Amino acid sequence: MIGLHDRFAVWRRPAAAGLLGAFLLLAGPAPAAPWSFAVAGDDRTNPNDTPDPTGINTVVFKKLLHAVAARQPRFLLITGDLVLGENKAISASLETQFTNWLYLAKTEAPDLTLLPVRGNHEIKGDPDGKLWLKYFKPLLDASRVAYFPQEEGFSYVYSAPDHPRSVFIAVDQYQPQQAHRVNLTELARALSAARSRPGARMFVFSHEMAFTCGHHGDDDNMAAFPQQRDEFVNLLAGQGCEYYFAGHDHLYDWMVIRHPQWPAGRVLNQIVAGTAGAPMYPGTNYFGDHHGFELVRKDGIVNTFGYLWVTVDEDAATNPVACAFTPL
Repeated sequence: MIGLHDRFAVWRRPAAAGLLGAFLLLAGPAPAAPWSFAVAGDDRTNPNDTPDPTGINTVVFKKLLHAVAARQPRFLLITGDLVLGENKAISASLETQFTNWLYLAKTEAPDLTLLPVRGNHEIKGDPDGKLWLKYFKPLLDASRVAYFPQEEGFSYVYSAPDHPRSVFIAVDQYQPQQAHRVNLTELARALSAARSRPGARMFVFSHEMAFTCGHHGDDDNMAAFPQQRDEFVNLLAGQGCEYYFAGHDHLYDWMVIRHPQWPAGRVLNQIVAGTAGAPMYPGTNYFGDHHGFELVRKDGIVNTFGYLWVTVDEDAATNPVACAFTPL
């Protein structure tokens, strides 16, 4: 893969490179090759149907890790609900479940970079996030993410070292007294900083969706606080972020969001891929209070485990991002 410095390395070629070197000098920087990452979430076990004692749907999540790792993406975004959390259906503590998850990831996909964010099940037994920090902050530190102030270990910004133009922002929705909401002030700063990069591509991800798309109603996602939800959606669209990834509903749903007051052609794609092992949810028509936003389903699959595969062509003039759901 051609990195940023490699693309400009041609300017340092000696004269002895001959005609080929002269041609490369005239041609300028070589285009970056397209690259890919994956998205999936909700790999927890089902407490109502012979639950896996680890707190994880081990069978499905192993299969997913193997399938994703075999395709060698830059990383896998994990949109929360990694484990069941404390629940009378299993005896494992949340600390043990976190240990189980990290061991599974390390043994089944040792070379795969994982970028998780908390879901609502991670706070069942850990409301202040101390156990999350103990077990998952070292994982994030190893990828050299940049944390939001006062949200170290929870909300962060990441770019792959060889693709600095693409910026990924994880927003935690479970800070004390802030359930179903995100830190809009720091998110705005992160988006503004990302946008200042020439040719920037911005992607945001969290656990809960902005708009209801399946099982969870408006009281159990960002729609629970509609004013802040609307500010969040307008912020992403206004800063040029076109893709927002989430989980929470155990299905695949690609929603295209527009608003009559947005400039012509502006859209935000909300893509939910809570398909990594948790019990499947049925699909529905979009319901709830949309506050004037226009919601159109572009794609969707129910009752199917899998992951979202995203390919980025940073030099493409049109359609620089391609998304496709891949069943297991």
